[in-house]
Amino acid sequence: MAKMEMAIKNEPQRFTGKDSVDLYKFIFDNILDGLAYCQMVFDEQGNPVDWIYIQVNKNFEKLTGLKNAEGKKVTELIPGIKTSNPELFETYGRVSLGGKPEKLKTYVEPLARWFVVSVFRPQKGFFVAIFQNITDEKQKDKDLNDAKAAAINVLEDLRAEKEALADARAKDEALLSSIGDGIIATDSDRKIILMNKVAEKLLGWEIDEAIGKLYDDIVLLEDEKGTFVLSENKPLQRAFNQGTTTTTTTTTTTTTTTTTTVLYLLSKNKVKFPVAITVSPIILDNKIIGAVEVFRDITKEKEIERSKGEFISIASHQLRTPVSALNWLTEALQFNSQNLNPKQQIYVRDLSAQAKRLIELIEDLLDFSRIELKTALQEKHQIDISSFINKFVKEMEPYAASKKHTIILNVKIAGPLTIEINEKSLYNMFQNLVSNAIDYSPENTEVTVNLEKVDGFIKASVSNKGPAIPDDEKPRIFERFYRGESVRKMKQEGTGLGLYVVKAVAEELGGKVGFESPTVVETLAGKEEGKDTTFWFTIPLKAGTP
Repeated sequence: MAKMEMAIKNEPQRFTGKDSVDLYKFIFDNILDGLAYCQMVFDEQGNPVDWIYIQVNKNFEKLTGLKNAEGKKVTELIPGIKTSNPELFETYGRVSLGGKPEKLKTYVEPLARWFVVSVFRPQKGFFVAIFQNITDEKQKDKDLNDAKAAAINVLEDLRAEKEALADARAKDEALLSSIGDGIIATDSDRKIILMNKVAEKLLGWEIDEAIGKLYDDIVLLEDEKGTFVLSENKPLQRAFNQGTTTTTTTTTTTTTTTTTTVLYLLSKNKVKFPVAITVSPIILDNKIIGAVEVFRDITKEKEIERSKGEFISIASHQLRTPVSALNWLTEALQFNSQNLNPKQQIYVRDLSAQAKRLIELIEDLLDFSRIELKTALQEKHQIDISSFINKFVKEMEPYAASKKHTIILNVKIAGPLTIEINEKSLYNMFQNLVSNAIDYSPENTEVTVNLEKVDGFIKASVSNKGPAIPDDEKPRIFERFYRGESVRKMKQEGTGLGLYVVKAVAEELGGKVGFESPTVVETLAGKEEGKDTTFWFTIPLKAGTP
């Protein structure tokens, strides 16, 4: 072990002999994918009827839920799998007898889990299966940029004699080559010690050329605005700092701010594409000795996401005209309702309310599509924020009064201050926060709108005295289409897009969003009560504004 650590510190050099075997084991034991080395069982007619788990990696049990699998047949561990998943028997049998490597998606009904399985043959009658649990991905088909954790594990026999080491290494390299994601391993000094063919193709660097070089010289990342990501902000360094697996293309939310990470990789050939990255630290004796990064090109997923936004935009525009006509007709009926009997008047009133609800829904979907297609802020206006907020509050006062609320406006800025933003987008941001505050407040309470200047930004905040947000709902509060259970109980209608739109517009302009909500406390009466809940966003002032 000391020799191996010495070799890592004296990079660049390639590992050989037992040190190489140990390093490969530690690398693959820290990868997140499941891996199983199995022997296929055939009947007298040569049909695949079972397989035996010879060796599995650490994540096998986590991903499958199967315990103590080694030495057992799959039909013992998963009764009924032969009936529910005959395609696994056919694929494993075909590959183990000399077929080419294959990849498939399958649902294992007895385990109630979806898997992506890659399988190849190390020797006749045997196969290696590498799989990922994609159950969440299958269940959330509307969120295709969710990030999947990719990982690698290698199987090797530590009891093998020195003569078998070369063969074990060949198996490891074959395994790396069979995986469809790019893989890079570094030592503790961030020097690259391993890279597979997929990474070579995506990065534009040959493996021999990249080995021994610093990770930051090979992997260049940009954010959505085209700004280079500094070394300390890359997922690799975060994995080193935190000592845990780090991923991108995920959304994280706290009570003070929320951020979404989408990174773009710039290859040696200046080709730029979005990537999903997973980095796992390699830990030996409670010490981080390196890290493994798995990454993949998610260009297709981004294109699909854009197509969804375009579809929603087209569909919403097409719906707007007939629904507007329906709303006009119901208003005309209401205007002449004296000719209707009481029951008919109730029907017309309900029809009018539903028509207005449809218009609101269509407007929400249009706002969402503009955000997704990056068209919401193409046209900007110079707006005096003080004048705007006074006009906006006056427009909202009748709605607040209808809900038995009062709006209190506190403008803590002196003189005119100008921001550059699409006026409709700014109106929607305030409307989403203020209408939410009104809808989810007890009657006869105040909704407070604050406006202040903070370090070159305008900070707007809206507070109400409604119930506190439960802790388990806080991390998802700004997700698109998300409506918490506590919110749905108070108001069934809603798309879950309002807070998402506020977040997307603010961040596109270089601002931030966040909220403060106290922890829910139980009263003696058994009711949940909380102090003021406040949502806020910041927008930068126009350049040159004092």
